[in-house]
Parts: sequence; C-alpha cells; structure tokens
Amino acid sequence: MVEPNWDYFINAPLDQGTIRFETKTERALHARVVAAEANWMQYKTCEQLSAYWSAKRDLDAFREGRAQAKQE
Repeated sequence: MVEPNWDYFINAPLDQGTIRFETKTERALHARVVAAEANWMQYKTCEQLSAYWSAKRDLDAFREGRAQAKQE
C-alpha cells in the first residue's frame, strides 16, 4: 500500500517540485489524493475508491475555502 512521505511534506520548501503549493496543508492533501489514487489503481476495491473520493473532496474543499478567503 502506498503512503505519502509525510516528513518530506512537512519539511520541504513549498516551491520545490513541478506543482507549486500555497501551504503545506494543501501539499499534504494533494499527497493524500495521489497515494489514494495509486492504492485504488493497484487494489481496485470499493474501499480504496471511497478513500480516493474522500481525499479528493477534502482537497477540493480546502482549495475552495482558500479561494473564498482570498475574495474577502
């Protein structure tokens, strides 16, 4: 099973890598989505698909909240 490298996501600079993130929270949520997708692709179970959808919803909700906060 794939697990994100949480130490990297806590300590690495935000502008490192191909995707630029505004916060470490956003980067960690994105890592969770990527790991959940990899697990679903490998195991093809409903449980893994639900975990992927949950991770995706969390990331989308975080980004939506950040966008609303910027507008205010």
